[in-house]
Amino acid sequence: MNKAWFWLLFSAPLWAGQYRDPFQPPSTAICADPGVSPVGWQLKGVIGTPDLRYGWVVTPQGQWLGLLPRQRVLDGDWQVMQILPRQLELAAQEMAEACRPHTGNVVLTLGNKPKERQ
Repeated sequence: MNKAWFWLLFSAPLWAGQYRDPFQPPSTAICADPGVSPVGWQLKGVIGTPDLRYGWVVTPQGQWLGLLPRQRVLDGDWQVMQILPRQLELAAQEMAEACRPHTGNVVLTLGNKPKERQ
């Protein structure tokens, strides 16, 4: 009986998922395409009240997006941080350290080209 418990506790299938195979390369984070970011977006308008504003942006592909505060975009990798009367700020969210963009938040300003905030 004691022998059965020993094999049950130390059998490979029960513990195999906890240890990395030393003969395989280490796993790396799966990152989204670094070219997919709101850097090329243009703010075309902001509507609403100080309590709740909506920002209208257009992507380089010509797609129009209506954005709300705290909304996540681009597969959840970016979040709308704030929408001011003439400005919208987005920040990278919950990415593995290896996947984080080298730049800070993206600030879109009405009538101007997008800029990156450190």
